[in-house]
Amino acid sequence: MTEDKTQYDGGIISQLGLMSSFASIFGSLYIYFVADDQLLGIFVGLWAPTLILISREVDKMMGWMAE
Repeated sequence: MTEDKTQYDGGIISQLGLMSSFASIFGSLYIYFVADDQLLGIFVGLWAPTLILISREVDKMMGWMAE
């Protein structure tokens, strides 16, 4: 049996990155509308894609190191 390494399903670090990105989005909305600081709200919201991408890459690298 050969294992197909082309499909990546993610691990715990990727899941933490996804949860962090949701926190960034909801925190951004809160800051933007409730705390009434539009620039800070935009800044916090811009971190969401970065958190997803970095956590995914770190998770992949840790998987490669374990092999």
